[in-house]
Amino acid sequence: MINRAFPRFSRSGIGFGARPQPLSFSIAVFPEVDEGFKGKSQAAFFAPVRLLLDFVFRDSNTFAVAEDSFRELVNEGGFLEWDDDERSGKKLYASFGGKGYEGEITGAIGAISTFLHWRYSDWFVPYYFAHRYNRLAEICEAFDIPLPPIPGKLQAAARAMYYLTINRALQEFRDDNGLSPKELNALLYDFAPRYLETAVDNELPPPQRAWFIMAGVGTQEDFKFLDQANATSRSTWRGHRDARRGDIAVVWCSSPRACLHSVWRIVEDGFDDPLADWYSLVKIGHPLRVAPIKLADMKANPVLAGSPMIRACFQGSAGQYFRDQDYVALLEVLAGKGADVSALPRLDIRIEDHGRGLMNERDVEQHLIEPLLQRLGYADQDWTRQLRLRMGRGDRVFPDYVIGADLTFGQERGALVVEAKYRIATQNDLQEAWIQGRSYALRLEAKWLVLAALEGVWLLSAGNGFRLDGAAPSRWSDLDKPEIFFPIERSIGKKHLGKRKSA
Repeated sequence: MINRAFPRFSRSGIGFGARPQPLSFSIAVFPEVDEGFKGKSQAAFFAPVRLLLDFVFRDSNTFAVAEDSFRELVNEGGFLEWDDDERSGKKLYASFGGKGYEGEITGAIGAISTFLHWRYSDWFVPYYFAHRYNRLAEICEAFDIPLPPIPGKLQAAARAMYYLTINRALQEFRDDNGLSPKELNALLYDFAPRYLETAVDNELPPPQRAWFIMAGVGTQEDFKFLDQANATSRSTWRGHRDARRGDIAVVWCSSPRACLHSVWRIVEDGFDDPLADWYSLVKIGHPLRVAPIKLADMKANPVLAGSPMIRACFQGSAGQYFRDQDYVALLEVLAGKGADVSALPRLDIRIEDHGRGLMNERDVEQHLIEPLLQRLGYADQDWTRQLRLRMGRGDRVFPDYVIGADLTFGQERGALVVEAKYRIATQNDLQEAWIQGRSYALRLEAKWLVLAALEGVWLLSAGNGFRLDGAAPSRWSDLDKPEIFFPIERSIGKKHLGKRKSA
């Protein structure tokens, strides 16, 4: 892989939405309209972006100057003009980036970073994680490459310049580990994805929420993809960071179709991507085609007629939460049209009122786990959250909660470890949470391990090696029953934990 030409690594990318995302090395070229006109108008031709970048980075003889040239491209834009005597007989110009057009930089970051790596291979890394920032974040976490928080959605210039932040972090990692530029490319686009690759788990957890996905905005290619989708189709779309694996995606086709097209499942947790067009993204799969319900059909239903989303005719609704009652009513509309809705996913009725409205793991921690710890007699100062723990050379992990922590470096101890998850809805989810939590508990020589998620809590004892077989969850509603809560309190409550040996 080290010997491969680096642009080939771009093929490892996954397309956004229905469309593949090959590297685009061309930019629009406009005929001059008025003297000094630099606005955006109907493109006449396309020119290689390399011509403009050659001009922008012409004086970049040091790394610092090259970074400044990139910032200038984002903030001021690049501009190039020439006489086109052969084709148009006019003066042509190409403008790219600048205030109000920072999205042109993020949209072409693959091509721009390819140019920079080709020109300055020791200074810049090619960026081929378009619409896959979650993959880059996983790689950086696994290899202890620190990345600062990403800019907010509306910070267009900061989002475009976040490439410089990523590049600096990767270059520092390369220098610290004595890697050549080619070795870093092979690590990012071949070794690291294989290293982190896990077996595909086709068992999705039951859906807790439904989300609205808009197709065909500004392109007809979405429709072609949706019409040809099959059981193995996967695609990334504008979504919401709080969408979770297993949730439902209601896919609506915009004008000229203006109808419901299909119902999909979320196959990966939603995430934010600072270098993506739409910022918040989801990956969907398992499509089920449905009858093409129109907006008028929905407004005829009394529940759907009261939906703010439908009253707004879905304006500004792409990627937003589709209310539970609206999804149930939508199934009723489909059934009323004679459709067989038996195969369509249903919202998970097993999620209790305790968990309704909780959108992510941090919500589970704040609204379920921490109140439980307080009921068990602990105050905020009794637990350590996200304890930085070394598990091996260069390997750092962060247990969610540790009770009774001794923070002596290299000799960390804890009486109780709590491993938090958003969902533990399948046996595979439970197995993964157990493996992770058990490794922390063994490292800290804990007496007890608690696994906690929307579905409930699992209490495991060091006395039997934290064995999972036979352990049954206690639902959050069950913890209100004295016969369920008191045995737990006698095992891990503050009054008893330090006095009793693990069973």
